[in-house]
Amino acid sequence: MKWIGNILLAFILLSCLNLSAQQTNSVEVEKVTLKFIAAFKAFDWNNFKNCFSKDATIFFPETYAKRVKGKKEIEAAWKEIFPEFIEKSKTFDLKLTPQNMLVQVYGSSAIVTFCMGEESNYLSRRTIIFVKEHQNWKIVHLHASGLKQ
Repeated sequence: MKWIGNILLAFILLSCLNLSAQQTNSVEVEKVTLKFIAAFKAFDWNNFKNCFSKDATIFFPETYAKRVKGKKEIEAAWKEIFPEFIEKSKTFDLKLTPQNMLVQVYGSSAIVTFCMGEESNYLSRRTIIFVKEHQNWKIVHLHASGLKQ
């Protein structure tokens, strides 16, 4: 019967370790998300593009309403929508403050959802899906949508 107690103790310890790893990953994913947003606000193309996996996909809101796939298409789309990434003299203050961020980690993947914007009649919603690649969290899908209120 002693072995049952040992198995139970091992199970409890493994559960605690798994919970600790999930919390650590959750914090890591939140930091990567905030780094991504900071690079966007600063129009820092190098740090911004490095947040994406090589085969990432994006659904932009209604202004660019088609799926974009892969780094080449992603770069072309972002630079078309935001020429500030190319021409630094055109910068403006993006109101990108995530609100109600939720990070859900599932092993080596994570989903981050949040809203942003300061307009009272429009809600900007974001969903970012991350996958851990070579110990780094990378965006594999970004979905941006808006909702008029």
